Amino acid sequence: MPAYPAFPTDLWRVPIYLPYLQPKLTQRAIVSAENKLGVKLPRAYLDLLRIQNGGYLRLTSVSPNLAPVDCIAGIGSRFPSILGNDWGDVKEYMREEGIRKPAGIDALVPFCGDGHFHYCLDYRRSGPRGEPKVTYIDVESFDTDKVVAPNFDAFLRKLRPSGITVAIGIETTAKIGTVAAAISKASRYTFEAQGDQDHGYQVFRAKLPGDSNWAFMTPNVVRLGFVRKAEAKDVKMRDELAADVERFPEHPDCNYFVTADFGTAAGGKLSRAIEKLPYPSRRVRLVD
Repeated sequence: MPAYPAFPTDLWRVPIYLPYLQPKLTQRAIVSAENKLGVKLPRAYLDLLRIQNGGYLRLTSVSPNLAPVDCIAGIGSRFPSILGNDWGDVKEYMREEGIRKPAGIDALVPFCGDGHFHYCLDYRRSGPRGEPKVTYIDVESFDTDKVVAPNFDAFLRKLRPSGITVAIGIETTAKIGTVAAAISKASRYTFEAQGDQDHGYQVFRAKLPGDSNWAFMTPNVVRLGFVRKAEAKDVKMRDELAADVERFPEHPDCNYFVTADFGTAAGGKLSRAIEKLPYPSRRVRLVD
């Protein structure tokens, strides 16, 4: 059976946070998951997981009035997994408080959420073998039970970036530390290395005048996958995840990005300092 037309190419966030990535999807894992859940999983969901079995998203907004879709749970034993939800505590609380919404919660299979809200495959009307809608529910205030897409494929195509960041893209093959030092000297705002543990790539940061006014410098080319040192013994990087990829492939000419509030006096000074460096640079918009 042919796969769905190509999903949005900028759907997944890179680098991939490996603890959230399940092992490569197999037919055996699909059959086991469907047996455990008691439903037929949507073809679009399975096609997506064959590309990447779960992880953080780059496109996280399906509606400005709903919580972000920060990740999609894959099929496997790691957190978050579509197999890991248990409605037991929620149903007990609903019984004790006489709460009736959302109704038929056992027919909802969550694939994204933080325990207070969930995006779910909704089998309440389709039945366990039918094509589920995608529904958003709130199990903190119990005031929302909303269909957001007629099926999972349509849901993916509704996803949009949560925001746009204005940055200065810099073109140079010089090392990031060398470029950070040059910007520091030209602007007199000292960019200091913050390490790579939080994001899987090096971050340089400079304090600008004003409250909570910071500038950041990050690379475009990064390793496809990353794991923090404390988790490395539990999650090993596969060979293909050691490849280099671009965080923002729409800007292939940019090696580094500097972000700041360029509307402030300090941000303007920083921008002018970068323009005087011997590296080509330009303003870009980052979808992130």
